[in-house]
Amino acid sequence: MRRDVQFGTGPAGYRYGPPYRITPTIALRAAAYVLAGRRRLLSRDASTVVRSMPKHPESRDSELIPSEGRFVIVGNHYERPGLWMAWPAIFVSQTVAKVTGREVRWIAIQEWEAFSLWGIPIPRGWIRRIFQRAFGTYGIIAMAPPDASPSSRAASMRLAVDALRGGAILGLMPEGTVGATPELLEAREGAGSFLLLLAASGARLLPVGIYEEEETLVARFGEPFHLKPPPKLSREIRDSWARTQTMTAIRNLLPPTLWGAYRDERAERDGAEE
Repeated sequence: MRRDVQFGTGPAGYRYGPPYRITPTIALRAAAYVLAGRRRLLSRDASTVVRSMPKHPESRDSELIPSEGRFVIVGNHYERPGLWMAWPAIFVSQTVAKVTGREVRWIAIQEWEAFSLWGIPIPRGWIRRIFQRAFGTYGIIAMAPPDASPSSRAASMRLAVDALRGGAILGLMPEGTVGATPELLEAREGAGSFLLLLAASGARLLPVGIYEEEETLVARFGEPFHLKPPPKLSREIRDSWARTQTMTAIRNLLPPTLWGAYRDERAERDGAEE
């Protein structure tokens, strides 16, 4: 994932909300928690973060969140100037915890491929060490980056499967990176195979579409579904099929202006007629 992306002005006809800024108090508390290395409940700290948002976010169709059983949250990587993707992820975590009484363990790349601070490139090794402590504090599962060795990637996947079998709710954003606007990007190659691996444990996928409406952050949940590919598909086709199924479920929860790489003119026309 890259953090040196140059953001654009946004899709035509789509309006961004106000900037989201971390207060000094929240920043200092988070830094203290990470430095101390003690485990924190993301849902508990989320209430403080959500209260600091410029407008209270809105969850829609949260009754579709399973109250029990294995499931994996799959959402779009919503980010735009003034709103980092962690804000909606925190809100989704809080919403799911209210329904289930369980924590969401997000799966995230263990290091950014590129990051600059005030124009100065930050070494990936430094980023990895900071992430390691932050991930440990909030139970985030670190996924080895795409250029890591196959054994490192496999170890990350095993950790996620073990957490799911142990009763954790997992959350991930299959796009795996950000673009110039919040429009959908193609899911990363391999994301479909990973989701099929998680689904093989009996977990359903819970799609959530994240967007803004009238300057309010919205998390809209969809029907949970089982990811079962047709038989006799090659590994590459299975991965592509699973990515398309998952991203289409997410797309259908978003306004058409954000469909991006998954734009479907017929579906867009049908949606406008409803």
